Amino acid sequence: MTEGLGLLVRLLAGLLAIQAVGYALLVVLLPPRAAMAPLERLALALGLGCLGLSLWMLLLTCLKIPYSLLNLTGPWLAVILPALWLAGRRGWLQADGRVVKNYFLAMATLGTRAGWSRFEQACLVLLILAFVFATLRAMLYPLWAWDELATWGLKAKAFYLARSLDLSRIEAHNYYPNLVPLSLAYLYFWLGGVSAPLAKALFPLCGGSLVALFYCLLKRLMVQRPAALAATAFLVLNGTTFLSHLFIAYADLILAYYHLGAAGLLYLWVRAAAPAGSGIIITCFAGGMAWSKFEGWPLVLIMVLAAILTLVWLRPPGGGKKIAAVLLMALGGWLLALPWRQFVYLQGWDVGLDHMGGFYPEQFLLGGWLVLQALVWLPYFGILWPSILLSFILAWRSLLNTPVLFLALLVAGNLAATVLAYAIVPASAAEFPLYVRATVDRLLLHAAPVSALIFSIPLAPGNAQAPADRNFI
Repeated sequence: MTEGLGLLVRLLAGLLAIQAVGYALLVVLLPPRAAMAPLERLALALGLGCLGLSLWMLLLTCLKIPYSLLNLTGPWLAVILPALWLAGRRGWLQADGRVVKNYFLAMATLGTRAGWSRFEQACLVLLILAFVFATLRAMLYPLWAWDELATWGLKAKAFYLARSLDLSRIEAHNYYPNLVPLSLAYLYFWLGGVSAPLAKALFPLCGGSLVALFYCLLKRLMVQRPAALAATAFLVLNGTTFLSHLFIAYADLILAYYHLGAAGLLYLWVRAAAPAGSGIIITCFAGGMAWSKFEGWPLVLIMVLAAILTLVWLRPPGGGKKIAAVLLMALGGWLLALPWRQFVYLQGWDVGLDHMGGFYPEQFLLGGWLVLQALVWLPYFGILWPSILLSFILAWRSLLNTPVLFLALLVAGNLAATVLAYAIVPASAAEFPLYVRATVDRLLLHAAPVSALIFSIPLAPGNAQAPADRNFI
């Protein structure tokens, strides 16, 4: 029992270390005038922490420095300690500490001390139960899903045992980006050994950060707290896809989290309502998308194209400068993923040949039909995607003359890219439907949270053009 408690303490320390690195980077990157709420900063910290630590581990491999807890964490103290002092000077540290305390009290008392309504309490209870179940499910079960074993989980074990990003021990899509297995390997160093079930606690934490970020974005889009809580619970509890990815070691949930952060802030930025410093966060999260999964970079390109087309169509003041800024954000994200691309090039690995063949029209048609079926298949996402479509229909008046166009283009681009990806995959006629059914829920998960931001239109009518409320917590 004592040993088990010790492992839990080590796990908590490792997760807090990731958060601390991300929080420090957030303090360094954001200007003092950044009007981000404490819950936003805490939700964004995990993404920056995983990004910074995994790129640091890649650098150590290139420098031929073996991994150890001291090498992985020690140098970050030179960033964390000054950043905490700076956050204290700005008042962020005190405010964030109060928010953490208040939210824990709200969860412990189900919002009674904060005057929450019965409806808000019900939404909170549902979210708490979902995450308690997912956390226990993650930490009590070994790796079992196919990609956990064949890709992400075993890579993490190989990196830990080799004390390096050494793929000589494993041959499974070696060109895949490695943010997820490196983050798991980092937790192994805190745990003192390979303990995959405990390290999988990273995924409920990521899901919690995604949910908190989604809630914050809805609040910035002027959705009141009861409706924002209901929409958040609706996102989590519709179907089984989101919930199941809270307890399996797949990269799809983390990609969805980075996608929500990058595209959600970019949506606010197109509305001229993003907090100061959002550009650098969008850039970092775009890099996180490209560094977390092979599909990440195409999603970045779709996001950038949607923003550019929206700016061209709406012609806001300074539109040319804004388009240039969007391109700079994309370039920054590409540069963050460039070290891995260079590493892959030096290894001489073929990239994506197992997923890309020619263009097969019959697969394009069948794939499109199967994707449409998946959108309404209740076990995948419940009624989430039909509700997203209904929200776009309700927003038709503002679709072509407000930044809501960005969300519409983003959703359409993601669905079109999914169908196109199936059209070029090399698969036999018999295998193809099985391949689609085995992967379509994950591909739709990447876009589901950011697509659900359209709920802000029916939940807060008249907000399509209004600036976001900055005092929302």
